[in-house]
Amino acid sequence: MDNEIIFILIWYVGWITLSLAIIYFIIQVPIIIAKKRGMKEGELTTITVLSWCGIFIGITWIIALIFALVWHPTTWIDKEKIHFNDMTNLEILEKLGVLKDKGVITEQEFQREKEKIIKTTLNN
Repeated sequence: MDNEIIFILIWYVGWITLSLAIIYFIIQVPIIIAKKRGMKEGELTTITVLSWCGIFIGITWIIALIFALVWHPTTWIDKEKIHFNDMTNLEILEKLGVLKDKGVITEQEFQREKEKIIKTTLNN
């Protein structure tokens, strides 16, 4: 009789341990995907919080998974990157003007960068 109780106890502990390991792995899936896609800081924190909240509210885990797979705002920013080494000063000024018109940089930032470009041009 005692052996049966011990066997049943070990069996339950084993299943609980296995279940917790599986749940932990499932929670980590969106986080692992986000890290592999290069997400950092706020984006990764958001996905981590949503994924762990999935323990209590399952839909947040699904949202975290979708964000990890689809959402990557740095790709939008990369389209606006300026490669200053490959451009002339006039091209740089034109790009800065476009960024100012779009509201990405302020008038003061535009003027500051314009003055730097003019100074480096005059020094060369």
